[in-house]
Amino acid sequence: MPFLKRALRAIVYYKKNTLLLFLIFTILFSLVLSGLCIRNASQEATRRTGLAIGGSVLVQSMGDSAQASALTLESAQKAANHPAVRDYAFVGQVLACAADFRGMGPAFEDITAGDYDLTLKGSNGLHPELRDDCRLIEGGIGETGYAVVNQWLADANGLSIGDTITVAANRAGGSPVELAVTGVYYRNTGYHYGETEQYAENMIFTDLGTLEKLGGGGLLQWAEYTVTDPADIPGFMADMEGMAFPEREDLGFIALDGDYRKVAMSMETLVNVATLIFAAAIVLGVVLLSAMVMLSLSSREYEIGVLLSMGEGRWKVIAQLAVETLLPVLLGVTAGVLASGQTAAVAGDLLGASQKGVEVGIGGPAIGLVYLCGVATALLASCVTAYKVLRFQPKKLLMSIE
Repeated sequence: MPFLKRALRAIVYYKKNTLLLFLIFTILFSLVLSGLCIRNASQEATRRTGLAIGGSVLVQSMGDSAQASALTLESAQKAANHPAVRDYAFVGQVLACAADFRGMGPAFEDITAGDYDLTLKGSNGLHPELRDDCRLIEGGIGETGYAVVNQWLADANGLSIGDTITVAANRAGGSPVELAVTGVYYRNTGYHYGETEQYAENMIFTDLGTLEKLGGGGLLQWAEYTVTDPADIPGFMADMEGMAFPEREDLGFIALDGDYRKVAMSMETLVNVATLIFAAAIVLGVVLLSAMVMLSLSSREYEIGVLLSMGEGRWKVIAQLAVETLLPVLLGVTAGVLASGQTAAVAGDLLGASQKGVEVGIGGPAIGLVYLCGVATALLASCVTAYKVLRFQPKKLLMSIE
């Protein structure tokens, strides 16, 4: 193909122009690769940090948690079956009456043994208060029908591991339940306000099954769902909003992902900067290449006029000039890709990727995108060539040059 031979000869003949194009696009596509590298590394760092930090959604009953709750165990379990949920905690409480029992009375005074109201706090595992605010000094939690009691309550009633406590739903009667004491806890801080059953010393931790026997179906204060990836929290909450909770008007839905959002916002800034670098480099490449093509055409008008006057097809001339532009650009892209290892290392140091366990590198998709951008840049610049060549009048052009 004659036009291809002429293009290759022109690349060698106009070697200064070719070298300039090569250097410019090596630098430009190094910037493009840097932008892609930083963007990909930032997204991966955000994902990994999110998995490490975690996040959860709290569904809280807005009703009277000491009596009937708006959140039922059935509804809470429905949301727990969502694929985004890694773990969940259900927490509830009911008031119960213990027969022939001593609890802490008003003004911190002991009272004589008798029927006494207590608060039973239940969970599907280790109760968060028992985990965070208390210290187990003896025993632990059981599976069902267990009681973990306050040290003061155990001392006041002579309770030890293996003893039983009989509680009923209220003083008027109901179905009594026997709880086996499996643990004793110590709490440094006590709460002494309101009714005596709400005092910290008068609280017994047990399982949800026991609460259900005592308090019926509406018993949960709140349910917390731990989501595997905090980025899925908005979708999970939207799905929960779509679930047919019969009591949804009395529920509050709260996303507990503040730490993740802080990290995500800082990383999003890096992603935006990297995207800006990528876009600016591509735009700059198109502008520079178009300007250089126009300058080259101005100096080669006579050559083009001769070719056209000799009967050479306009599209063959356009193809020749496009090849002259495309080859140096692709060589510049290749040089940028070969330098991508250093680019990745600089980006990794910038992000502190090694500390986060993120491998920073230029993958196959990024390399393919860079080559695609290089071809697109050359084709856009060739549009200028096509416009100019299609408007050339060979006879007028040669006469004006003479």
